[in-house]
Amino acid sequence: MEYRVDFSVESIAQIDEYLAYLRRYSLATAEKYKNALQKAIETYLVESPEAFAFDWEMGAPYRAFLFKISPHTSYWVIYRVYDDEGVVRVLRFRNAANEPGTHNL
Repeated sequence: MEYRVDFSVESIAQIDEYLAYLRRYSLATAEKYKNALQKAIETYLVESPEAFAFDWEMGAPYRAFLFKISPHTSYWVIYRVYDDEGVVRVLRFRNAANEPGTHNL
């Protein structure tokens, strides 16, 4: 079963902020990681969102996967699966370096 991916307002703002940060350094880099994020979402969330464990901090029903950009930069994609609706809702796109408990869910 394929899922439809829906993004919260907060996750959209966080992704936009991340891409704006990258564009300050290089348009090519921003485009590269935008495409990598899109591919990760299509691969993991559309096709098999339940393959990832529940988020270590919040537990069920929240799941998370690590979008690793470089050895020093990673982001958690925190989401929830709604099987009955066939929807995955991305709730946050958080820098993995952020302090635990600051996701505001």
